[in-house]
Parts: sequence; C-alpha cells; structure tokens
Amino acid sequence: MDIRTQLLKGNSRANADTVATYVGGDPGRFRILIQCMLDDDRRTGQLASHSVAIVCDTHPGLAVPYLGRLLDTLDAPVHEAVQRNSIRIMQTCTLPQRLHGRITSVMFALIADPQRSIAQRAFAITVAARMVQAHPGLADELRMVLEDALRTDPGPAIRSRAGKVLKVLRGTTRGRLRKS
Repeated sequence: MDIRTQLLKGNSRANADTVATYVGGDPGRFRILIQCMLDDDRRTGQLASHSVAIVCDTHPGLAVPYLGRLLDTLDAPVHEAVQRNSIRIMQTCTLPQRLHGRITSVMFALIADPQRSIAQRAFAITVAARMVQAHPGLADELRMVLEDALRTDPGPAIRSRAGKVLKVLRGTTRGRLRKS
C-alpha cells in the first residue's frame, strides 16, 4: 500500500483505521506515515495525523524519536489536527527526560491559551499532569494554571480533566496522578 495515496482517499475514521492497521508496529512504515504528517502539505498532514494517533494508541514507543518534531508543530502554521494529535500522542508515549522542561513549558502555555482548541487544552492537561508526576515541585504552578483556565470559559473537557487533576493536586483524593 502507498500510505500517502491511501490517506488522500478521504477523511474518515475507516480510512484512518485502514492506514493505521497497515502501519501497525512497523517502524519503517511509521516513519513514512509520520513524515506525511510532519513534512507533507497541510491536507496530507491533517489526514496522516489521525492515523498516527491511532497507531500510537497501540504502539506509543514509535513516536518517541519524533517528539521534538511533534513539539515543533505546536508553534508551526500547520493544520489544527496536526497540533491536536501531536499533543494526544504525548499523553501515552514515554517522554524523554531531556525534553521534560520544554514539554512542561509548552503544555502549561497551551492550557493557559484560550485561543487554542478545547481538545488541545484538554490533552495538554493530561500531559502536564504527567510532568508534575515526574517533577512534583511543579504542582503549585500547574494548580494555578488550571484554576485560571477554569475561570476563562472552559468547555466540558477542560472542566472534567482540570477538576480531576486539581483534586489530586489538592490532596482531596487518595492515589496519585495517573501514569499514562
């Protein structure tokens, strides 16, 4: 299968699943798919991003070599789906220690930015919570960012995720932040 040709057959869940199934856990095929997401035109990037996210749900380790590039998309003039799925992928894959500072800064900024989509901000809450789990000294800062986000007209996804993380940060629930 030619991945790019298949992607361009349409923006449907069925097509994204077809591509994701073909790629599976194969690093070579994944490299081709993620290059479509990161290096091709806006439309191909949009279509590829959905398939990349589906693959990473099952094989999150495939994304690790590309995390720096995925972070770069968050400030680039790319389709919103590329940005959204870049953050979505970071919810589950291993986040290398060398990128923790950058990831934390970017996620906190995304949460605080009401111009970003609700999905981007909600996914960023999960990634930021993972960073706080790795670096507990950031808990107060995340708490402030989340409380501010809740004051600036959040959608249900932000209310839900922020509320759950704030309960843990405030110590009102037993347990720890969920390790994704």
